[in-house]
Amino acid sequence: MLKKRLDTYFEQLIEEKRIPGCGLIVRKKGTEIYHNCLGMADIEEGRKLDDTTVFRMASMTKLIIAVAIMKLIEERKLSLNDNLVKFFPEYPEEKKRVRIRHLLNHSSSLGQTEKSNEYAEQVFDIHDTLEQRTAKWGNMPFDCELGESASYSALVNFDLLGRIIEVVTGENLDDWLKNNILHPLGMMSTGYFLSKEQMSNLAPCYISENGKLIRQPEHNVLFDHVTTEYGYCSGAAGIFSTLKDYDRFTTMLAYGGKMNGVRILSEKSIEQMCTPYQITDKECQPGCPWGLGFMLFLKPERSKIFVAPGTFGWSGALGTHMFVHSDSGISATFTVSMGDLDGAESFISREIEKIVFEELA
Repeated sequence: MLKKRLDTYFEQLIEEKRIPGCGLIVRKKGTEIYHNCLGMADIEEGRKLDDTTVFRMASMTKLIIAVAIMKLIEERKLSLNDNLVKFFPEYPEEKKRVRIRHLLNHSSSLGQTEKSNEYAEQVFDIHDTLEQRTAKWGNMPFDCELGESASYSALVNFDLLGRIIEVVTGENLDDWLKNNILHPLGMMSTGYFLSKEQMSNLAPCYISENGKLIRQPEHNVLFDHVTTEYGYCSGAAGIFSTLKDYDRFTTMLAYGGKMNGVRILSEKSIEQMCTPYQITDKECQPGCPWGLGFMLFLKPERSKIFVAPGTFGWSGALGTHMFVHSDSGISATFTVSMGDLDGAESFISREIEKIVFEELA
């Protein structure tokens, strides 16, 4: 029933021109229960979507960065209580109040409302590297009292974390992630920079309008802010990947930090990431507090989300999505490239969750 329900749902979306195509892998206790790619990656070129199709993972980059930070903490190169000024000595003393844990759980009061985001926009330059961009943020105003907000920091928090990885390791973010997380997991098609072959397999972004799929320009507000064209590796949203590659990352998380004998993180670190560390009673969504890098669906019914309590995961702005429920062993990775799905609020992600848990839980 799972395959029939999912295939029927995706085929309907494609027929109605809500999406050009998509891919999904669902596992239970590591065993592949569902794996299918449907529709087109590129309508104009007539290119079908398959396991080699490359997607902009957008904010699903954040999960990889969060794992990287936890790995460096395990290696005692970082601490959750380290403050910003330790890594950005040019920052004013007031930024000492911001700790790594605040960046991971979106409680830093930076990049969470219009005030600080407008500041980031004022100093934005598309030619900046990650180092140059984050250096400009020292005088960024706090949006509120530190720790009062659990609002989502779409760019600032995880760009800061990405730069901290570079400072601590002395390596370019792309290189360090490949050497320490991506390649050990066999994610050979994942990174910030695409080869010519990978570029030819990139899924362009579309929006659905009046029963038609309209291709979006390569340069728009989202892409320009996380572009790697000039060497900028965004810790918040810059990674490219494929369905099969990112499924390896999801599976590693579902298996408590390891996959196929390769351990990336300890089970203890995964448990820490799945614990709500907010220092405020406020939640990004009712019943769904932040862990260290993930949203935790502790009381999902409060937000009318049909997953089992204890599920964790996140999404990308272009509709990509992943989730894990450790107790049942259910995990899923979804890829699509649409600019009008509202990221973590995507109706498609919600329906996939509902079908998967109804059939497998």
